[in-house]
Amino acid sequence: MKKMKKIVVGIVSLICVLALTAGCTTHASLAYTFSIDNGDAIKVSLDIKGKYKITSDVPFTISCNGEDLTQGSFIHGEYYEQYVNAVQNDEKAVLLDSGEKDGNQYIFWSFDGKEYNYAVLVTGSNTGLILSNHVSEESARECFNRLTISKE
Repeated sequence: MKKMKKIVVGIVSLICVLALTAGCTTHASLAYTFSIDNGDAIKVSLDIKGKYKITSDVPFTISCNGEDLTQGSFIHGEYYEQYVNAVQNDEKAVLLDSGEKDGNQYIFWSFDGKEYNYAVLVTGSNTGLILSNHVSEESARECFNRLTISKE
């Protein structure tokens, strides 16, 4: 009888622990893999904590609480350098950041202080991505930092 009671208590304890931790996640994301006309398959994953969403159409939209924040479109990889050159040579463009994220090269710039854009060159592919945000610099950075972009 004591042995049976210990087993029942153990099972109930296990169920309680599982129930309590079921809602605890450290990362929630939504990902779509897009087939690009050059044959590449590009996976775009968004951290959706805080009611962020991403659409599956192209151009895709990132939104939060029903407000559209950023729109993303794909480009052929060779156009990435054209964006870099355009940003460097346009008086209305201000380079805000550049570097590497998740192995992908990127540039971040504002245009005329009203539009905030990222150009991303996806490593191992012939594909780039343009992200455009008309809300704010902070909004553009938040959306970009929530993304993971990779070639499949």
